[in-house]
Amino acid sequence: MNTITKKISFTAMLAAMVFGLTMLHIPIGAGGYIHIGDALIYIAALLIGGPWAFLAAAIGAAVADIVSGFASYAIVSVIIKALIALPFVLIRDRGEKLLTPLSALLTIPSGIITVLGYFLADLVLYRAGAVADIPANLIQAVGSAVAFILLALALDKAEIRKRINKELN
Repeated sequence: MNTITKKISFTAMLAAMVFGLTMLHIPIGAGGYIHIGDALIYIAALLIGGPWAFLAAAIGAAVADIVSGFASYAIVSVIIKALIALPFVLIRDRGEKLLTPLSALLTIPSGIITVLGYFLADLVLYRAGAVADIPANLIQAVGSAVAFILLALALDKAEIRKRINKELN
């Protein structure tokens, strides 16, 4: 199998995993839901980089929004999820580990992008619910950061990055 086919297949698998972790969500009162799909977006960005990680993030999140009845957020999620992957894509080639002090810290700007992005979307779409959704988006950002750290630690123990790089290159 050639490299491009492997990357497409791996991207599809990661999109499905982002979708799955996003679908394991907790509905919130003001509308929307809390999930840890963002943790897998961070992992995808570190494993395969852009544009593949952007595609996995966008497809997984948008399909989850559509299936969950929040189709009005699908385009917003495509943009936000690509943006939260960007910091991780930029450091992708810095070592063999997924979890580093820098990657752990990058969950902060990505969390801010999540909270700010959905706040702005809520302002445009619903106005009144924008402020009410901030706490839930903060919980999602923190939960995704914690899930990323735990997942990256486990994947580092399995040397997944070395295995993926060997397979995709």
